[in-house]
Amino acid sequence: MPKPQSIPHFEFLKKFSDQKPQSVYYVFGPENYLKDIVLTEISNRFKMPGSEDFDFIILHADSSSAAKALEQMEMMPFMATYRLVVLKNFDTMKTSDKILIAEYVQNPVPSTILVLTADKIDERTKANKMISDKAVKIICRSPYSSFDVLKWLNVETRKRKIIMDNDSKELFTRSIELDYQLAANELEKLIIYTKGKGSITIEDIKETVGKSRTNKVFDLQNEIGKRNLKSSLTILENMISNNESAVFVIIMLSTFFRTLWRVKALQKKNLSNSEIENRYLHEVFFKYRKDYITFAKNYSKKAIRELFSLLLQADIDAKSLNLKDEIILEILIYNICKIKGGI
Repeated sequence: MPKPQSIPHFEFLKKFSDQKPQSVYYVFGPENYLKDIVLTEISNRFKMPGSEDFDFIILHADSSSAAKALEQMEMMPFMATYRLVVLKNFDTMKTSDKILIAEYVQNPVPSTILVLTADKIDERTKANKMISDKAVKIICRSPYSSFDVLKWLNVETRKRKIIMDNDSKELFTRSIELDYQLAANELEKLIIYTKGKGSITIEDIKETVGKSRTNKVFDLQNEIGKRNLKSSLTILENMISNNESAVFVIIMLSTFFRTLWRVKALQKKNLSNSEIENRYLHEVFFKYRKDYITFAKNYSKKAIRELFSLLLQADIDAKSLNLKDEIILEILIYNICKIKGGI
């Protein structure tokens, strides 16, 4: 049988209310804010008001043994249909305890729902292999780009019945760091500032969220798109001074060049620029789509193919070499802007 795949948190939340209860949910990833949202949705569905003290148990792996967790999981619910046991930070448990939990997962108590949380799953270990075959795995990734934050914002504004036009959403997502918790805090500030009137404007965002993310990764992408080496290096210097990581910059530039690659491929199929902009560049804010058509002229497909090799090597160097991020990125950007081949 194929191994169960990890489900992105937003897909899980979309379908969760219509799905049958499962005995084990494994919520993992670096994004604590999203893990808390998933936990809230699971607990809201299964806990019974008035029985929380008896049937809803939260344990922390760094202070609870497997024996204590198993004792809670094997008890029958007192009032609710299910006994809900949450074991947080499962990845910090000692190996022998993890094995005991994994063995339970092979034959769980039908009236208990177990939720494990972790920052990451190491599927090379015996316990995680055993659990992965049985649990519903929900991954909570950090945002890779402002487009991810925009998807989150669309869900939140729809849920809260807040009106924001596209320009306002664009300014919001480009004015904050790539962090869901920070985005949630800024949205709360906006709701308080607008006194719950149900709409948020560009002016509201300028007043409360603050200065746009100038000299950040989108500005870097734009200058690289123009093959402007001097401006690119100036922006990079500003980013490094603000502790932007090499891995993040490489991820964003890889996404940028994948988009340019798609533009080139679509142009080769004789699609018009307007059709490409309107039908195939949904991840790019609409007012910047023409820029991507222009940027694509500056890099041939052969050049972009070579750039992917440069980006891969830079990613390997950033994760394995004892080199400063600044050196890795300066070399990368120099090579990108000087690569041969346009149109």
